Amino acid sequence: MENGKIVIKLDKYLKENNISRSSLSKNGRLRYDTILSYCRNEVTRLDTDTLVRLCSTLNCKLNDIVEYVQEK
Repeated sequence: MENGKIVIKLDKYLKENNISRSSLSKNGRLRYDTILSYCRNEVTRLDTDTLVRLCSTLNCKLNDIVEYVQEK
């Protein structure tokens, strides 16, 4: 039985809101490589501190940048 997966929608959110990765890195005090990993959906373990910083900096809710997709 498949459980589904977590999809990180950060890159889509940034594009929709015309926010650059570099400005997010600077304003959120996060490493650019970390943001790049989240944008490419390459993160295998979500870090709660990083998610808090992202949501705080972007003034968004967690479900704006992370989504659970149920497998059929």
